[in-house]
Order: sequence, then C-alpha cells, then structure tokens
Amino acid sequence: MTQNNKELDEWCNKLYKEELKYYDKVKKIRKIAPQVKDYTKKKTKKIDNSLQELLVCHEEASEIVQNKIKIATRSLEITNQIIKKVVTQDLSRELPLLENKTNPPPLCGKVKSKKNYIVPSGVLVAAYTQTEISTNNWILCHVKLYSQEKQEYTLVDFFVENNRGPTYYKVPKRDVVPLPNTLSANHIKSTEFSSGSKVLAIYPETTTFYPAKVLKSPKDRSTSTYQTHYYLLKFDGDTIPKHDIYARWIIPSNPNNH
Repeated sequence: MTQNNKELDEWCNKLYKEELKYYDKVKKIRKIAPQVKDYTKKKTKKIDNSLQELLVCHEEASEIVQNKIKIATRSLEITNQIIKKVVTQDLSRELPLLENKTNPPPLCGKVKSKKNYIVPSGVLVAAYTQTEISTNNWILCHVKLYSQEKQEYTLVDFFVENNRGPTYYKVPKRDVVPLPNTLSANHIKSTEFSSGSKVLAIYPETTTFYPAKVLKSPKDRSTSTYQTHYYLLKFDGDTIPKHDIYARWIIPSNPNNH
C-alpha cells in the first residue's frame, strides 16, 4: 500500500510539473498574442496598400498599352495609305521603249534575264507562293533582299489588306521571275508573245497572275499611226471575253517549269 501511494505521489508531481510547463507556454502565448495581432494587422494593411498600388499601376499600364495600340494602328493605316499610293503609281507607270531592232537586251518584253541575274531590292517580280488559301499562286511582289548563301529572296506581297502590315515570303530563286523593265518600240518578234500563246497575266484590279491566252499581241494591234504595248487576252474560265493587259504584267505560262 505504501509503495502504491509513493508511485501515485510521483505521478501527481510529474503531472503538476507538466501542467506548469503548459501554463507557462499559455502565459507566453497570451502575452505575445496582442503583438502578433498588431503585427498581422500592420502586414495586412501593407498588403492592401501594395495591392492598391498594383491595381493603380495595372490601370496606368493598360492605358499606356491602349494608347500605344492606337498609335501603332494609326501608323499602320498611314503606312498602308502610303504603300497603296506607291502601288497605284508604280502599277500605272509605263516602261521605257527601246529602238534596238536586232538585239534586244534581257528583260525587254518577254526576253528572259541572264541565268545569274539577281533582282535588286525594291524591284517588282512574279513569285510562286504557297498560302493557306492556295498552294499554286503566282503573285506580284517586290524584292526586299536576296541571300546568296541560301539562294533565296525575301519578298513583300504587293497586295496590302486594310489594317494589316505587309506580308513577307521566303522564296527560292527558282520561284521568282523578273518582270520586263523595257519594251521594244519596234515590236521585235523575240520580245513579244505571239497570238495563240499561253501566258500568265495579272488579272485587272488584282495582283495575282492567272492563266490566259493571247488573242492579239501588241504588234498585231499596232499600225503605222497607232502604237500600243497592250495585249488582248482571254483569261481561262473568265466570263468576260477579252481584256487589255499591259506587256509589263505578262510572263510565260510555265515559268521555271512550274
């Protein structure tokens, strides 16, 4: 019995000591609780202030971005207007006429360019392109630059849609056909496609080359008192029976074996 009482006393003393420890911890927690609450409140306030500042910055940044977009859109509109003006002027420009009667130079009418000829930047060409809409397009482009290493042109589509920037193409040299830069004043046979020939020509009010048949060459249409460098063409599948097309906008029907 005495032994049991002793064990019970020891157990009670141990329990009491543990209670004191926990009591001390509780006192400490109660003591620092207000400080923690105050600290948390301050931190919460700082976070709220930071969030508010972030919201203000976000609104200011959004306004700046919107202004930049407006400026960029307006700049694009102005650029497109300038491009369209240049396009219109260039499309309507007539080529120089050469009086040479025997040996027309390269790119006089249908005379091909030299094999190693590189089209300079800014010059118009016919380019074979593949797009989402069509995989067999010959379109009007102008040259931006040429890579000798890759044997490749960087071209800019001559057609510019509203509110969109220029479209660029990477095109192998073999898929680019230089357009005439002069015409024969005397209608030398080697410079013109004869009647009945199959050609590719820009359809009126477009910048795309379509298959066509020559009804009359410029020579066939010219007289001693009237000279023209327009072909009379019939486009394949066209309901309009004939079109006058300037010689500058006509290339062979199968250029570079396409």
